[in-house]
Amino acid sequence: MLGVILMLIGGVCGLAALVCSILVAVKMFQNGQTGLGVAAIVGMFICGFGYIITLIYGWKNKDIWSLQKVMPIYTACFVAALIFYGAGYALVIPELLKAQQQGGL
Repeated sequence: MLGVILMLIGGVCGLAALVCSILVAVKMFQNGQTGLGVAAIVGMFICGFGYIITLIYGWKNKDIWSLQKVMPIYTACFVAALIFYGAGYALVIPELLKAQQQGGL
């Protein structure tokens, strides 16, 4: 049960990170980085590397693109999502394996 709660908290943090990542991608388009913006958006929804692109370029250009408030929130939410998801899965997977061995699934 605790694992599921941790995963839900991770989901909320992940959703906040998604919103911040989209804000950074919009700034990429607004500042003429169209190819990078497309790569970031496609990468967010296909395999997740778009988050890394927006984190790196967001921090690199935070002063120029006026992202001083967004980037710390984005980074904290991204890291928190990884931690909560990891802890949640670490607690849920052994329970699932135990239930499978007992024939409960």
